[in-house]
Amino acid sequence: MKVFIIGILYSLCIFFSINTLFSQDTIPITIGTDNRIYLKVTVNGSEELDFIFDTGASAMVANTTQTDKKLNLNYNNSVENTGANGVSTQKVSAGNTIQIGSFKRENEELIGIEYPEKHYSFDGVIGYPFFEDFLMEIDYESQIIVVHRSKNTIANRTSYEKVSLDFMNALFYMDMTVFKKEKPVQFPVMIDTGFNGDLIVYHKTVSEKGLANQFEKIRNSRSEGTDGTVIESDLVIIPKVILAKTTLQNTEASLNLTPTSTAFTAILGGNIMKHFHWIFDYKKRQLYIRPN
Repeated sequence: MKVFIIGILYSLCIFFSINTLFSQDTIPITIGTDNRIYLKVTVNGSEELDFIFDTGASAMVANTTQTDKKLNLNYNNSVENTGANGVSTQKVSAGNTIQIGSFKRENEELIGIEYPEKHYSFDGVIGYPFFEDFLMEIDYESQIIVVHRSKNTIANRTSYEKVSLDFMNALFYMDMTVFKKEKPVQFPVMIDTGFNGDLIVYHKTVSEKGLANQFEKIRNSRSEGTDGTVIESDLVIIPKVILAKTTLQNTEASLNLTPTSTAFTAILGGNIMKHFHWIFDYKKRQLYIRPN
């Protein structure tokens, strides 16, 4: 089985059942100083653990640097992961029970990843499939996730813009328009609460859309993936970006200069996402979005 990775994100198709007692559930979250969404999770009846909720991941991940001290997981399989930094093989633990609030999934797989302790202190990652059967609302202002079991529970949806979602490499994308010297170019951007920055544009998109040397450069940067791959980038300021119908000014973006084998085009991160209200309808591949 092949799993797609992006940064700390890993993709895996999962089937599950969830107890459906109420029309909606509210899950408290914390927005970290790193712009990521943190929530409380229990694994196999454990104490509450700090997991990231990641719309850019379609798997559940245990950070073995943290959880080996807290959980007794049996890693009895392995999986090939392909993503932004190349290919790696990771271990897998099957038959786990994962619970968030009233939502429980049994016989779940957890991919075990050893994240560097100096960079990652969370216990694991919850990917979007945990809630994909429902309308899932992210309210950054109130710091809650609302899971709607009925589409009728969402009021005033006319205040949102309805956007189509593209499903590529087991992840969800929306279109973004970037202006280079007043000339607009459009490309799909993956919606990723697991990425703490503004915008990453990968080398293939930078090349195809002619984005190199088009914007004010802040500095050159180097980033290291969880597999040790080093990517050179230009950190730039893009004067005008359009997301849905909202114009963003002076957006910071990392334009990758290092070619990679990834199929990813670009990533929209938490530092921009926190300025919007999001409702995901994964089954219909639709998104409702409005500025906070």
